[in-house]
Amino acid sequence: MGITTIKLSQLRLSPLNQRRVKPSAVEAMADDIAAHGLLQNLVAYEDEGLFYVFAGGRRYRGLKELAKRKRIKNSDTFPVEVRTKEEAIELSLAENFQREDMHPADSIRAFAALRDTGMDAEEIAARFGQAVSFVYKMLRLSALAPTLIDLIAKDQLSLEAARALTLTEDHDQQIKVCKAANGHAHTIRRMLTTEKVETTSGAFLFVGRDAYEAKGGTITVDLFSQGAEGFADQPELVQELAEEKLDGIADEYRAIGWHEVRATLERPYDLYMKGSIYPATREPTEDEAARLAAIDAEIEAIAEAEGEDSDGIEPLSDERDTLTEGMRAFNAEQVAVGGVALWVSHDGSLGKSFYRAKAEAKPKASSGEPQPLYSNSLFADLTRIKTQIVQEAVAADPALALDIMLDSLAGQLLHGAHSYQMALEVQAKTVATDVADELMATSDVRPVEEVMATRFASIPAEGRFEAIRAMTSDDKMALLAGLVAMTVDGTVFAGGSPGSRHHHFEQIARATGVDIAARWTAPIALFDKMRRAAMIDLLREECGASSAENCATIKKKGDLAVNVSGRLPGGWLPAPMKIGAFDQPEADPEDFDTDMDGDGIEDDDMERGEFADDEMA
Repeated sequence: MGITTIKLSQLRLSPLNQRRVKPSAVEAMADDIAAHGLLQNLVAYEDEGLFYVFAGGRRYRGLKELAKRKRIKNSDTFPVEVRTKEEAIELSLAENFQREDMHPADSIRAFAALRDTGMDAEEIAARFGQAVSFVYKMLRLSALAPTLIDLIAKDQLSLEAARALTLTEDHDQQIKVCKAANGHAHTIRRMLTTEKVETTSGAFLFVGRDAYEAKGGTITVDLFSQGAEGFADQPELVQELAEEKLDGIADEYRAIGWHEVRATLERPYDLYMKGSIYPATREPTEDEAARLAAIDAEIEAIAEAEGEDSDGIEPLSDERDTLTEGMRAFNAEQVAVGGVALWVSHDGSLGKSFYRAKAEAKPKASSGEPQPLYSNSLFADLTRIKTQIVQEAVAADPALALDIMLDSLAGQLLHGAHSYQMALEVQAKTVATDVADELMATSDVRPVEEVMATRFASIPAEGRFEAIRAMTSDDKMALLAGLVAMTVDGTVFAGGSPGSRHHHFEQIARATGVDIAARWTAPIALFDKMRRAAMIDLLREECGASSAENCATIKKKGDLAVNVSGRLPGGWLPAPMKIGAFDQPEADPEDFDTDMDGDGIEDDDMERGEFADDEMA
């Protein structure tokens, strides 16, 4: 059809245009169009009377922004080059492939669209200069549920996990398994491979072929395998026997008196957050001491006569190691306060790790006992909001930003501190602080990432070093402040506990002098996300018993949320958002929900220490 003029009201953004555009970039485009007009036409295809823009998406968004500002009307017309939908698919894909940063999700959607027009994988590969194998992989991933492809586009689902999800074509099962496995590819693959289990799998090796067949299990032998490799036909029996064997071992540790014993088929994901404990070494008995002395004498004699490489030394050294290993054991005090994690390793062996559990664990809270005010996910969101506000303050204080960066680098390079103990991520990773819009309804805080993208948009990717060298000192300091601010992280992730990194974050927050309450006020949406009992407890704590009793009679949770919002004093902040909330590496469990595994025991050490894996009790 060529170029024609079309009303803004008839234009829509095409699903083919999947590029993510920052709000600041849209605002900048709107300002440019307002000042200079639309210098380049849009490109769209027609579908049922509407025109879908697949090239010029940022310009289209800029026009919509101007309409929102009442600068133009929806009835105004703009130049649009109209193509067929088939042309749109191919042109959009070609344009995307010319970009070095094309996202895999774009390839998945685009290849699927081309396949739907009748092109096969070979034709698609030839048309766009891609390997046929790559096209096949992308087409296979297009069979995923649309919501999962959206997660890939948001970098919230890895390609490895996505490939594992293609083991089933059932979209509902894909979504269910992805959520249950928390996006871990290995777990997804295990959950979806329910028909057979490889005899080389850790669970099968742990159970043993004899035990499996003794319970009536059968095996299909892989004719192409070596040895006795094949598939166990009853995976549920393999799992049952593995759990039964693991539970029996766990009971042995419980009988010894360990404070906490956890037995799972896979290594617990949260072990890195627990402080390890190691067995103590006792003094040898008289017989052991005598034998050790004799072994040392024999080794010395053989070394003098035959040399240190003599074959006779190795068995003596092994015997010595066995003797000394037998002297290592956990004492009664360690057992009383320690925990044991047991799991099945990939090679079928028993994996073990010994860690420090809470010395005086609290029993599970009954219905009459106080519950945490905030759920794990809401707690995490509140710390993200606090992080945004502190980032904003750091970005406005270049001198402080320099101090923060120097402190982090000096701590790691001069004093041996670990990066995870610092609130500054010096690997130049942007900290994700996104929260639901409804939680930010009462605040005008903008993510520092957006502010920086606008302020320093003139710095080119090519020739960046020369451009920075040419900047004024003030601009350099502003750039430094913003970049450092983008890496400051005070988030306590859902299910986690505050640690030394959060203690460091509080030092930064206090140094900024920022007034959190002046930058954010609790919206009603916050209380909507809380339990009824938590809202009543909050009122009792902040406003007194009478206020709590009056509101306890309100039946609708939404009405209760409105009342709580109106009764709290001005400047009120949730505990996790107060400056100083995490001044100590381990926060007060009365204020924060730190029970990570639901066992009623506060998880007490968030440091990523080394673990005493495979030590013998």
